[in-house]
Amino acid sequence: MTGFWVLDYLILAVVLAAAVLVVRLRNLNGAVMALSAVGTMLSLLFVVLGAPDVAHSEVVVGAIALPVLYLVAIGKIRAAIPHQPELEEQQAQDGEAGDREPQEAGHREPGR
Repeated sequence: MTGFWVLDYLILAVVLAAAVLVVRLRNLNGAVMALSAVGTMLSLLFVVLGAPDVAHSEVVVGAIALPVLYLVAIGKIRAAIPHQPELEEQQAQDGEAGDREPQEAGHREPGR
């Protein structure tokens, strides 16, 4: 009976450590992997507690489906932005305009 409690507390400690990593990691991919570890350890805990059906559900949802959805969402957010030369030209013009003194509204320089 003592071995059961040791294993139970060991798994709970790993779940707690992985949950803290989910919150503390600044790298999103690392946080998702830590979240997957939480799901995996919880499923192992459910097996130890004698609930294999709940463990199976936790593996499918908590260790596979949820992290995959998060990684896909992170990948879509980090999609490459196409090169926009118009934006660079506008920023360069804005930088030149910032060097001049501000003009009154409605007053334009000759030739502009």
